[in-house]
Amino acid sequence: MKKYRLLLLAILTFGLPWQVQAAESESPYAEMDRLVTAGAIEEALDLGTRNLEEWEGDPEFDFVYGLAALEGGSPNDAVFALERVAATATDGVLRERARLELARAYFVTNNLTAAENLFNVVLTNNPPPNVQQNIEAFLQLIEARRNQQDASFNWSIASVIGSDDNINSATSNGLVDTPLIGQIELDQAGQQTEDQFSNTTINFNYNYPFTRDRSLDVNVGFIHLDNFDTNQFDIDSLRGEVAYTWGDDVNRFRHGVAVGQVNLDGDGFQDSVSLNSSWQHVGNNGWYQSLSAAYTQIGYDTSTGAANALRDVNQLLFTAGLTKIAGQATHSFNLYHADEEPENPILGSHNGRRFTGLAYNLAYRLNAQHTPFMRASIQDVQHDSEHPVFFDTVRGDDNQSITVGWFWQAMRGLTVTAEASYTDNTSNIQLFDYSRFKYQAGFRYQF
Repeated sequence: MKKYRLLLLAILTFGLPWQVQAAESESPYAEMDRLVTAGAIEEALDLGTRNLEEWEGDPEFDFVYGLAALEGGSPNDAVFALERVAATATDGVLRERARLELARAYFVTNNLTAAENLFNVVLTNNPPPNVQQNIEAFLQLIEARRNQQDASFNWSIASVIGSDDNINSATSNGLVDTPLIGQIELDQAGQQTEDQFSNTTINFNYNYPFTRDRSLDVNVGFIHLDNFDTNQFDIDSLRGEVAYTWGDDVNRFRHGVAVGQVNLDGDGFQDSVSLNSSWQHVGNNGWYQSLSAAYTQIGYDTSTGAANALRDVNQLLFTAGLTKIAGQATHSFNLYHADEEPENPILGSHNGRRFTGLAYNLAYRLNAQHTPFMRASIQDVQHDSEHPVFFDTVRGDDNQSITVGWFWQAMRGLTVTAEASYTDNTSNIQLFDYSRFKYQAGFRYQF
């Protein structure tokens, strides 16, 4: 981006002859404005960050903070601040200046459609000729960048450590009532087991664009869950996907094929192959919609017993998503439904099931570094037929879970995380009743 810096600064140096009145004396605005004018961007950004909690929402402060963030290499922070000014400023001069800088911030963050639209809005207000020339230059850069077809590769690593009071999602009861043979005593491995754990995730992504609207994505993800005291529930998961993406900045479509393998305590446990398609739509006023469908064949390893083949199912999953960005808050709703049909519809019919769920996510961006979040979900599960051993009823479960946590953007690329979750599963078969509380902390680094 260095080659664009002179052009980016030209709007400020030779652009609109607009002046913004300083805020009250106690506001850091005047000092930040002086530092930006003097080219002391880092000092201005540091001063703004220290006063962000108190002055965030004040149009004049947000404007100069956004300008400092943009010039200081934090364009995403600039976008949040300048969007507030452009939407709420009552001073027409300040609002127009904020729109111009916001268009630059969109350009730097590669949100080309938003940048183009906002530059055109500024042009309709007939700015001075030199500003018009700079905007036209930006519009040419936008078109050139859209036509670029550079492949990209990135990867990330995340690791957490925590405690889980029910690593196997099992009942806490040692004795379970059955209608056929009365009470049965569960082996210890079939009861609730508490342990501490570490969980490490590594993801790789390769993107190859054919055109500005069509690309090929290759994704590989590996997860290793290590329980410190109980090895039999350690999990290694590997998943790879190849997907074709097409569409514009409003509607995007994605079609992919994925394969996965799960090992339990180092031994084969489950394999899967899936086909998936999705649609994403960028609406107005911070609204986003999505639809997706996936067909997955799930098979279980039979090396420890041929009966495991009775668990093989074909799953059809549908998901509808709705997201609303409202100021500092992001709300997301996901409604999903799945049918799992057993490969053996006679002997394995009890493994067929249908489940429907609703999930809600809330992320609230306090400032540039800190974002608390909350997730809640409910799910209803109904099996297709009676369990063939011990139970003469069709299993049905109700599952509820809630998670609260915190993201801390410690530095560029590094996020520190902490969360706690509680899950309660209620079943009409006592064996499958359980609750689970887990907490963890860790980090994620994106290269």
